[in-house]
Amino acid sequence: NIGQPVVVDNRPGANGLIGEEYFARAKPDGYTLMLGTISAATNLWLHKLSYEPSKAFVPVTNLAAVPMALIVNSKLPVKSVNDYVQLAKTRKPHLTYGSWGEGSISHIASEEFNAAAGIELTHIPYKTSPQALNDTLSGHVDSMFIGLAAAGQQSGSGNIRILAITSPTRSSASPEVPTMAESGYPAVQIESWFGIFVPAGTSDTAIDFHRKAFAKTLGQQDITNRLNALGYRVIADRPEEFNAFFQNQIKRNQKIIRSAQKRSGDGQK
Repeated sequence: NIGQPVVVDNRPGANGLIGEEYFARAKPDGYTLMLGTISAATNLWLHKLSYEPSKAFVPVTNLAAVPMALIVNSKLPVKSVNDYVQLAKTRKPHLTYGSWGEGSISHIASEEFNAAAGIELTHIPYKTSPQALNDTLSGHVDSMFIGLAAAGQQSGSGNIRILAITSPTRSSASPEVPTMAESGYPAVQIESWFGIFVPAGTSDTAIDFHRKAFAKTLGQQDITNRLNALGYRVIADRPEEFNAFFQNQIKRNQKIIRSAQKRSGDGQK
């Protein structure tokens, strides 16, 4: 409780770009924050921006992260990652995978996996994650990477099968699901993260206030337990730690996106 009301200004669209562009122009008044995701570290490699994310977005704290899960429609004749790779190498036309747009973590995870496995899949981009998930559930697309929390909610429907997750170790939320490393692809380690940023120029006093407020909230055991049950890993790190992570994400995702563009023959930024 910070003692005052909070107004949520939701500006979805274009893989977070609409909200990020608005935030980049926000005043550093100490009251304006952005809940950022991996899109803050990918959009600069896909679009010509009027700002530089590494300078416009000041990291406060990385709240939590959740591994991505590789899911396939249950009608696909595969039971493991290796089964999937073998089918992908022989199936004509290519197997398809859905995502919620270029540069989304679903797209990034898929491209990282494609490169590691040496397979070529057909990308079917959607505007939102529910659209991509619904078409995977119905079989209009064969597979996708989605957050473990969302995958877990659908695993009992009988319409999808979870083949692996992208975290270094198995999740307590789904201990029966192997990791990509256990499946033979240790390089495929990527999590969906959720961090708090403030505009450049925000005072250190304001940054410290918000970091402590979020750390206090995430330190409550009932909240931690609820997030863990959904597959989330609480982080609540310090600004310098989150900044180092964010800068690394920018560099890492550049390599993945450039590699995907090279394979597809698309050299545009």
